[in-house]
Amino acid sequence: MAPAARRAQIVETATRLVSEQGFNTFNLSQVAAESGITRAGVEHHFGTKEAVLIEILRHRDEVDEVIAAPGGALPTDEAGVWRALDEQVRRNAERREIVQLYAILGAEALDPSHPAHDFFARRATVGRVTIADAARPWHPHPEGFAVEVLAIMDGLQLQWLRDPDLDLVALWRNASVLLVRR
Repeated sequence: MAPAARRAQIVETATRLVSEQGFNTFNLSQVAAESGITRAGVEHHFGTKEAVLIEILRHRDEVDEVIAAPGGALPTDEAGVWRALDEQVRRNAERREIVQLYAILGAEALDPSHPAHDFFARRATVGRVTIADAARPWHPHPEGFAVEVLAIMDGLQLQWLRDPDLDLVALWRNASVLLVRR
């Protein structure tokens, strides 16, 4: 297998294992066995378990469709912001494994010694700033609005992960009215 294809296979396998077990439980031997190579082969491509984790996160953010317009900014009109948020929830509802991966890793990474701690801290800050900047032209308290949006999204996703019969999109549409949606 070509090196790029092998790396992609390792990342895909590791993503699934981490989403099922969490970072602290999965190991490179499992990744190797399920990828049909040796542990030394995985280490050849990535070096360490931590490097595999960072590649999982980098790859996920790279291939995931961004809710923002090109350049990383959300629309700044109220209707455009709501459309972008609705679209993000819709996409998340189609990617249960990825949402679960981020929920597990995000919780584990609350520990400052976790290798993804800085990644998640930066990601949270960027998310809050992005939403606040987009809401600034029309919302009286954009920073609070951004925190509330992310808190509701995160909470609904956890409920949905616990009960797959729930409809994440419908839950979001109902809960978003709490954000004084006009």
